[in-house]
Amino acid sequence: MKAAARRRSSSRDFAKRYLRDASGIASIEFVFVAFISIVLILGTLELAVNMIVDATVQAAAQEASRVGITTSTPATGTRQDAARKVIDTILGGWKLLGATVEISALNYGTYGNLSNPAYKPTSDMGGLGEVIAYNIKLTMPGITGIPGLFGIDTLTFQRNYIVQNEK
Repeated sequence: MKAAARRRSSSRDFAKRYLRDASGIASIEFVFVAFISIVLILGTLELAVNMIVDATVQAAAQEASRVGITTSTPATGTRQDAARKVIDTILGGWKLLGATVEISALNYGTYGNLSNPAYKPTSDMGGLGEVIAYNIKLTMPGITGIPGLFGIDTLTFQRNYIVQNEK
């Protein structure tokens, strides 16, 4: 009878010791904290890359509009070809990461046509003194996969500029 009582008390002691044992708690806490930390780090990285992409799209749009404004005609091709070359030079690196770039230019002729809904603009860079609206659109997947967690498969960066070609 003493053996049975001793077994019960030793199994109770074992259960108490097991419940009080704190070894391994640090590794469990690490798993929770590490997951949250990694998601925050990757989210910050994604945000930083997206800001850089946005800035390069801005720079590409500004350079393309400068090509359209200048009065000089390129040695080869048209001003539209020269603007596309500038945009491809600036945004070409993002294509390596799966980005696609769409460029469009709408010729409105004059500023008055911008507000006229019946006017149909042409898709060229126009002549001297004409008003041109540029649209540059870069679409790419997220770098880290964090946007995918929120259902965002592709990111779109877009810039529009309206300039008047110099006379």
